[in-house]
Amino acid sequence: MTSEYLPPRGMRDIIGVEAELYEYLFSEFKRTARSRGFSPIITPTVEYFKLFEAKSGEEIRNSMYIFEDKAGRVLALRPEVTASVVRIYLRALRALPKPIRLYYVAQCFRYEEPQHARYREFWQGGLEVLGDPDVNADLSVALTASEFLDNIGVKHVYVVGNVSMYRSILRCYGVNENTQDHILHLIDKGKVESAIEEVKLKGGLEAVEIISKILFTENLDTVENYLYDLKKTLGGLYEKTIQEHYRTRDFISALRELGYQVVFSSRLVRGLAYYTGLIFEYKTASGDLEVSIGGGGRYDGLSTVYNGPFEYSTGLALGLDRIALVLSGLFKPQRTWSVGVVVLRDVPISAGYRVLKLIPLSFRSFVYRTRSLSRGLEYINKIDCDFTIIIGSSEYKQNKVLVKNMRTGVQVLVDVDSLPEFLQSKLST
Repeated sequence: MTSEYLPPRGMRDIIGVEAELYEYLFSEFKRTARSRGFSPIITPTVEYFKLFEAKSGEEIRNSMYIFEDKAGRVLALRPEVTASVVRIYLRALRALPKPIRLYYVAQCFRYEEPQHARYREFWQGGLEVLGDPDVNADLSVALTASEFLDNIGVKHVYVVGNVSMYRSILRCYGVNENTQDHILHLIDKGKVESAIEEVKLKGGLEAVEIISKILFTENLDTVENYLYDLKKTLGGLYEKTIQEHYRTRDFISALRELGYQVVFSSRLVRGLAYYTGLIFEYKTASGDLEVSIGGGGRYDGLSTVYNGPFEYSTGLALGLDRIALVLSGLFKPQRTWSVGVVVLRDVPISAGYRVLKLIPLSFRSFVYRTRSLSRGLEYINKIDCDFTIIIGSSEYKQNKVLVKNMRTGVQVLVDVDSLPEFLQSKLST
């Protein structure tokens, strides 16, 4: 097959057991989210580029799939979903009682260099809470995601940080928001020296000294002392900054009390420019490597970027492709009994579908039409069905079917009307 008929680079066909694994992850994520009070939301795959351009962050802006439609409008394949959720909130959900709790499972697209477990088309499972300023909202999304990971057997560790202190300090030293975003982007990419140089260039030596102290501190109490020492420098920003620090402390404390392993990292900033305070990531082991499988944080006020009123907001997204990779080799599809209905050519095909409607939905079932019974049985055997229901002219005239157990070879003639009860009885044997 020529390359033009293969998936584009960074895209994949997902088939077989891997497809079963993805369906399992989608189902478990949705089940867990719904059971914890989240409601589904479905956003467009294609949005106006401007929606993401404003606050998605330097890396994502540079990796979007952008195109013009026939009317010349600049559109983009969604690189993430949070911006779309905020847009929908402003358009249609603002009048609902707060907080609003939403979940989604969605494909996203970024034109990045494909790597191990990194694709240009990828799946996210996300949780968002809008309209709640309390740390309870952050814990709600974080612990719902943890419950999902626990349910599917993925051990994980929290890494927690806080971008509010960086933004407040940089703002005090005259660093504008776009430059703040760039500095945080450099820290996120591990380019700490480049970030410090940018702080020096735009904020001066005093800003460098303060930022450097925090960057090389991994102790939450020490960070709190630094912030207290900066109370006069921060002025009116101090109260908001220290409150966000307290949120981070309370978040970590609650997670630890609930038995989760948590690491505070002052260098965790995450790549999305809309984060305003508490941020966190989930880490898990994949072979000998520790990999990030998702994360989130506070994005208070993102609504104002789209000309809406200020709204408190928090959320997260899990990378379902990376989670699938962690589980690959361990996942076994759930056992489901299967039935093939073989209809011979001398019987109306409608008879097969009349019988199919009687088969309980707990079975996987289908109709197979053939001239030769032996060929039909050969096919059923190859695809490893548990039972074959045979409808030949004799069975059709008697309003009966011949049910063959493909494991034992035992055949039983069953009245069509009794078929549901007969098959249901096999589930318990």
